[in-house]
Amino acid sequence: MPRTLPCALHVPDLLLLQHQDDVPPGLLGGVLAAREAAGGPRVRTVRVDAEPLPSPTAGERIVVLGSYASAVGTGSQPWVADEVLFLRRAALAGVPILGICFGHQALAAALGGAVHRLDRPQVDWVTLASADPQAVPPGPWLAFHEDAVTPPPRARVLAQDAGGVQAFAAGPHLGVQFHPEATAEILDGWIAADRRDPRPYDPDRVRAGFATHGPAAARAALRLFSRWLGPVG
Repeated sequence: MPRTLPCALHVPDLLLLQHQDDVPPGLLGGVLAAREAAGGPRVRTVRVDAEPLPSPTAGERIVVLGSYASAVGTGSQPWVADEVLFLRRAALAGVPILGICFGHQALAAALGGAVHRLDRPQVDWVTLASADPQAVPPGPWLAFHEDAVTPPPRARVLAQDAGGVQAFAAGPHLGVQFHPEATAEILDGWIAADRRDPRPYDPDRVRAGFATHGPAAARAALRLFSRWLGPVG
């Protein structure tokens, strides 16, 4: 009898939406790579600024990274409106979405919330009032943003501070305004790219925060990512 070859197991994709070279997945990238090596979803990076978006159901989960772009109104870049529509369709299809900073804002807009410009950028280490410390530890976390959200209808605000909503959940979706993925090297790149003179924050103070808060923030980020991603397999 002819030998029957076993069917290859289908390994689903996790879509990672990236917008710029200097806003990479950072700590999250290491978590996703380890999970992929352990049999978890394959990470498929989509450069939204340079290539077409795939089907909203092309991955079992979607992660949306930060960006210098703004999601206020119709967005500061031509691709912003397309990405918000993509996320809306993915959410309607039941695909869980994690949004970080700009991703948090795009997710809020996709689910019926709103995005507005802050009176002053929030670039500092922030400690949050967390309604669910297991899902979103209170920090300190690195904040580096100029926009903030009005959460979608029926969303649950998980964390906030004087600057506004720092995290919300809506069903399987999670948005975080702060940067759990950031490393000291990533922060250095963001500060170097900010050509404003003077900058509306103290770069040395923010950099120094990594020595004080970085290790604890990395541990908290691992808990946050692992909780949203769930078990491997």
